[in-house]
Amino acid sequence: MKILVLNYEYPPLGGGAGVITQHISEGLAKRGHHITVVTTWFKNTPEIEEQQNLKIIRLRSKRKYTYRSGIVEMLSWIRHSKQFLKTYCRENIFDVCLANFALPGGEVALFLKKNFRIPYVVLSHGHDIPWFFAGEMFPYHAATYFRIKNICKNATHIVLLTAEMKRNSDRFAGKGNSHKNVIIPNGCDTDFFKPDASKISTGFKIIFSGRLVNQKDPLTFIKALKTLKEKNIPFAAKIIGDGILRPLLEKLIIKYTLQDKVVVTGWISKQQMLEEYQSAHVFVQSSLYEAMSVATLEALASGTYVICTPVGANKEIITEDITGDFFIPKSSSQLAEKLAAYYNNRFTQGYRPGRETSELFRAGYDWKSILIKYENLLSSCVSQKD
Repeated sequence: MKILVLNYEYPPLGGGAGVITQHISEGLAKRGHHITVVTTWFKNTPEIEEQQNLKIIRLRSKRKYTYRSGIVEMLSWIRHSKQFLKTYCRENIFDVCLANFALPGGEVALFLKKNFRIPYVVLSHGHDIPWFFAGEMFPYHAATYFRIKNICKNATHIVLLTAEMKRNSDRFAGKGNSHKNVIIPNGCDTDFFKPDASKISTGFKIIFSGRLVNQKDPLTFIKALKTLKEKNIPFAAKIIGDGILRPLLEKLIIKYTLQDKVVVTGWISKQQMLEEYQSAHVFVQSSLYEAMSVATLEALASGTYVICTPVGANKEIITEDITGDFFIPKSSSQLAEKLAAYYNNRFTQGYRPGRETSELFRAGYDWKSILIKYENLLSSCVSQKD
C-alpha cells in the first residue's frame, strides 16, 4: 500500500505520540509498504528524509519547542499541510491515510478525502476525542466538538488505545458510528527493551522519564523524594526529560538539599534510556492523566518495577504488587510510602527486578503483532474504497 501518515509531531519533536507514529511508519515500511510522513520541521532536522520505503517531509510551520506545541502552532501546521498536500497529492497517489489525533491530523485528512477521495483512519492518543480527560480538556473539547464530530464521522475507522478510550469514543460517536471504533494498543520494541541483570544498580535507584509539564506532575515526584530523604532511606534518582517545569524542579532540588541524590539529565538517546531502565529498581510515573504511556511500556519491558498513578492504560498493563503499584495522583506522601515499602520489603531483601517482571507484561504489546493489526486495518480501508 501507499500510505500517507500525518502527525504534527515526529521525533525529535513531541513525546509518546511521535514515537508511536515513528514505530508504525518504520515498521510498515519494513513490511514492504510505501510510507510518506508529513510532519513539522524544526531546526537541525532535514526537510526531506528518505529511507527504504519511507519518506519524511517536514514542513516549515510555526514551532517553538521540541516538547510541546500550542493551538497557534497546530493551526499553522494544518494550514501548511493543506497547502503542500493540495499540490503533492496531484502528483502522488495514496491508497489510505493514517491521521494522528482528530485535530490536527484528522482535519488535514478530511480535507484530502474531500479533494482526493483518500480514505482515512484517525489514531487517537487520548485527549483529542471529547470527553476524555473532561476536567482538563473541557474548554478545548467544547470549542472543537462539532469539528471533531465531523472528522470522526467521515473517518473509516478510529483507533483507540484502551477499552476505556473506546467506551468514551463509542458514546461520542453514537450508535450509528460506534462500529468504526477499534482498539489497537501502543506497543514496545521488546527486542530492544529487555532486562539485563548485570546492569542493575547496587544502590536503590529510582527514575522518572517524561516531559516536565503539569500533566506529568514531576513536582509530586520531587516532594516524595524529599520525604524519602527525611525517612533516611538511601537512594539515587534521575529525572529524564525537559520542559517548562525544569527550572522550578532544579530550584526545588536545591531547596530540599537533594543535589547529591537527584540529577536532571534532559533528553537522552534511546540506548541511554534502555540502560537507565535496566539499571533502575523503580520507574515512577506521576501523571495526572495519560492514554497509554510509552515510557511505562518501555520500563515494564525492561523489567523495571513501575509505581504510578492509576490513570489511562496503567490499570490494564500493570499487575498490582507484581509488576508495579499505584498511588493517588498528586499524593506525594503516598508515593513516598510506596517507594519506602519497595525499599524495605524488596530492595533490602535482595529482590531485583528483571525477566520475571518483563515476561508478565510482554504478551500483546510487542510491535510485531501490533503492526499486523495496523496493516490489516489499513488494508480493509483500501478494500472498502475499491
